[in-house]
Amino acid sequence: MPRAALHLLSVVTCLLVITSTASLAEQATTTSQIKMIKFDLPAGELGDVLRLFSRQAGVTLSFEERTVRGFSVTAMSGQYSTESALLTLLQNTDLQALPISSSAWLVQEKNQQDLITLNTINVQSRNVDLKDQTYTEAGSVNLITQQDIQRFRGTSVGDIFQGTPGVLISENRNSGGLDINIRGMQGQGRVPVVIDGSRQETTVYRGYSGVSSRSYIDPDLIGSLKISKGPVMSADGTGATGGLVSVSTLNADDIVKEGELTGYRLRVSAIGNSSNAPDPGTYAGYYLARNAYRSECRFSIYCSDQYLMPERFAPDEGMERPSLLEFGSYASSLAAAKHFEWGDLIGAYARREQGNYYAGSNGPTPEVIYGEPDKLAWYTETQVSMQGASRFRANERIPNTNFSSESWLLKSNVLLPDDQSLEMSYIRYNSAYGEMMPSQIRSFGQARQWLDSEVTNQTYTLRYRWQPIKYDWADFKANVWHTDALTQLNTPGVGSVDIADNVARSDDYQRFGTDISNSMMFYSAGELELSYGFAGQYENMDTNTPETEGFYVGSRSGWRKEFSAFSAIDWQFSSAWSLEAGLRFTHFSSKDNNPLVINTNDPACISDDAGGCLEVQYENSHSGTAPLVAIKWQAFKGLQFYLRHSEALRMPSLFESTSGWSVSPVLDIPLEPEHATNQEVGLNYLNDSLLTNDYKVGFKLAYFQNHVDDYLTRTQPNAWEQKQGGLDFFRMRNIDSLDLNGWELNFSYDTKYWLVELSGTHYTHIEVCNVGSYVRYYCNNWGLPESYINNMIPPNWHASAHFGVRLFEQRLEAGLRGTFMGQRNSIPRYNAPAGFNEPVLWHGYNLLDIYASYKFSDDTTLDFTVDNVTDRYYLDALSLGLLPAPGRTARLSLTLQF
Repeated sequence: MPRAALHLLSVVTCLLVITSTASLAEQATTTSQIKMIKFDLPAGELGDVLRLFSRQAGVTLSFEERTVRGFSVTAMSGQYSTESALLTLLQNTDLQALPISSSAWLVQEKNQQDLITLNTINVQSRNVDLKDQTYTEAGSVNLITQQDIQRFRGTSVGDIFQGTPGVLISENRNSGGLDINIRGMQGQGRVPVVIDGSRQETTVYRGYSGVSSRSYIDPDLIGSLKISKGPVMSADGTGATGGLVSVSTLNADDIVKEGELTGYRLRVSAIGNSSNAPDPGTYAGYYLARNAYRSECRFSIYCSDQYLMPERFAPDEGMERPSLLEFGSYASSLAAAKHFEWGDLIGAYARREQGNYYAGSNGPTPEVIYGEPDKLAWYTETQVSMQGASRFRANERIPNTNFSSESWLLKSNVLLPDDQSLEMSYIRYNSAYGEMMPSQIRSFGQARQWLDSEVTNQTYTLRYRWQPIKYDWADFKANVWHTDALTQLNTPGVGSVDIADNVARSDDYQRFGTDISNSMMFYSAGELELSYGFAGQYENMDTNTPETEGFYVGSRSGWRKEFSAFSAIDWQFSSAWSLEAGLRFTHFSSKDNNPLVINTNDPACISDDAGGCLEVQYENSHSGTAPLVAIKWQAFKGLQFYLRHSEALRMPSLFESTSGWSVSPVLDIPLEPEHATNQEVGLNYLNDSLLTNDYKVGFKLAYFQNHVDDYLTRTQPNAWEQKQGGLDFFRMRNIDSLDLNGWELNFSYDTKYWLVELSGTHYTHIEVCNVGSYVRYYCNNWGLPESYINNMIPPNWHASAHFGVRLFEQRLEAGLRGTFMGQRNSIPRYNAPAGFNEPVLWHGYNLLDIYASYKFSDDTTLDFTVDNVTDRYYLDALSLGLLPAPGRTARLSLTLQF
């Protein structure tokens, strides 16, 4: 359905170039007289009826929502021309319909006719108004549009989130998956990624350093992306203690031009700063087998090869970095869409081939430090150490950063009788990527290129909607979805050197889900919307590993069910005040298919005939409720203040509820739901006509307090806890609490000729608390020994600044973006060691990206970007694998839309 409700008067400047309004009006009138259309329009609000009219007439209507508000029309049925039908609909109003092309009309007040006398009208994105939600909602929301993605595409998939306040991507340089961190909350369903209504996320084991939660989508298939921070009261928000990321794939309106019925979009990109991945087993980076080497030995036995200092501590290869404009990787996509009388059909294909990228040259690069030779009794010893952020050298080709993918999207929107619609979509994502365990890079041998891992992720969705214009009590939605993720992991074991030592692991992750909701409108006391519904999902996980003494002994297998129901109101009880309130009930159950290892002296042991214990499988079940309430006051037009209190329960995930390598649930430590409480107070300001209609300013300032009771994570065993044997190294448990408090800022100033965007997040308080053995302090700001949370804690602050200019009648847009990242909290010297999961202490860094986009015509756009202009050497915030990020990288893209 055309998005007429989103078109403000400023979007009139986004229509096709017109050179003669009078001739176009004459052409539209002539066409409408010839073509008679059968209309069947119900009575209702004018804006709703106009949207249905545009679909039945096959034309584009542009109007301001406030302009048509307050008008009602009677039902209309019969054969009409487009013009006569519009005149009939508007006859009892002070509005008029003006033709601006053969298939596009502008509805406006009669005294605004002079607005269409411009000789030249420029085309802009239809999503220009989506980002206004940041400055109008009683909560923290950010939106990423196609224009944002193309402007700052970056090297890795997660780079499209760069510059979003409060949002970071964990382990961004690995796998092509998204592991999204919102205000310190990450993984295990804390931040659901929902693509076209389907819930994603696969938990992948990453060795002693933890786990990653991965969701897959190619950026060229994204139409828009909404980030909601904190708990939300919607059908797809179950368990979202950190927030919700809602991805809408391409719609027909993203591809088909205004007034057209068919459209195509072809995009090709050339990417620099990379080369083909070397053969598996190729070494990279510095490697110090010892911290001291010998020479001048009195007896040769003391100077065997293992004690002699090598000529080099790093290989020769991997240092042939290409020039800036030497493009070694590429991406391409083709999308097509068509409007039919019965609805829309969309198809898209995207392919990416990314080689290993090269690190930057300026920053905390590694350096080998040689001590003074120390002459001992039997030999001379020289101390050797390495300093720097990582073992990989400046300008070095970084192993296992290669990535290739193919993606398909097939989607249709079918319009059914009586204001019904049915949307069906299928997404297939195939990828092969380099991967290496973080613990292997940090502690176990020399880093090297390894065999590619592979993933196939398929998503199926079926969404039904009934939105009758004549009934206020019905806006019914039903959604059924399925995600099928099959991952083939190839990662080296501890100390493995030969490719033959590789132990492949297959992870099969299945999700099935449904949600049903309805909204009802009441106008007796202001404007009140009542929403209610339920959601359910079933998860099944099974890993398949050869039964050997390999690295992955102990495969996870189990199932999980979850059901939730919610009810919420959104009440505009006066012109200045509104109230949002809701309550969600959640129930879950899970079962581990693998039997737990139980000692004979365990109270849970029931003796078998062989003198052992009968098999016991871990099961869990919990229920609970969580409320939400928010109040918003509009002091005057554009200025709002709000208070928000929201809670959420996150039930234990399937990974947390099953047994496998390094950590398993145990019977004497019950796993309870996480209980998150979010408090937020904020100020919104939005003015879309500051000085003139060409000046729009938005400002948002929010203070948030996020408190989580019973946070679930891995820990070390306490002194009083019995070791179960087998794979039981660590403990999954609810720790006492987690607190993340801070400030967040969003600012934008958008004019016809230039653009300014500023954003940032500053944490005033970060605290993790747990009573346990072997620690000096029960509360701290860095994490817990052996805990997954250690590499989820964000920096104390991060910020972004974007400046752009528009020249040559807005055909050229150019600008720059600065990203500023603070350091991570360090571990106190005398606290307990972090064990295998020591936090990655990245350095603070500042990045500069530049871009230019030139629109040759309505069909052709050329984009050129240079990321990391200063060639900074740095580790990404929340990096898990000690991989430096890409150095200076150029990208050249051509987009044809016709």
